[in-house]
Amino acid sequence: MSIRALPIILVVLLPFGSLEAAAQTSGAPRELDRYSLQLAAGPLLMSSGNTLSAGFGVSPISRLDLLVTVERDYLPFEREAYADGFGATRGGTLTAVSGELRAALFPPHRASPYAFAGIGAGKSRPTVNAMFPTPIENDLRTVYFGGGVRVPVRRRLSIFGDARVMLALEGD
Repeated sequence: MSIRALPIILVVLLPFGSLEAAAQTSGAPRELDRYSLQLAAGPLLMSSGNTLSAGFGVSPISRLDLLVTVERDYLPFEREAYADGFGATRGGTLTAVSGELRAALFPPHRASPYAFAGIGAGKSRPTVNAMFPTPIENDLRTVYFGGGVRVPVRRRLSIFGDARVMLALEGD
């Protein structure tokens, strides 16, 4: 993430913090916990890799979340032999900070499908081994979208699962 993107994130989050404070002082009952911490881990379906992520979110309304997420995807080195040669995938890690918009069909106290879209930036670090001996670090830009299901377990705790399609553009 570039330094100039940080003030934009703060500008987006700060107004919602003041809405939260106003709702608390008005004496109105809070149906919605406006802030969330989200942790996720899982396999990548198109490879034998995995993903880990952590995000901080704010909900301006009950069915909409704005998230800032840090995600690390690991893609393994793969080599496959054929009768007339071989193919290799270098693999490596992709680490990005992204902004995500998530919209749910039902409010947080009910199980609900949701859709999301996001954009991010970070670094990719391809695998270094005997076949690919040169260390490389590339700038990374991501655009993604997908959908999932959120299921509340109890107050302030939900589980969720989603699937996403990501376009990752990298270059030095």
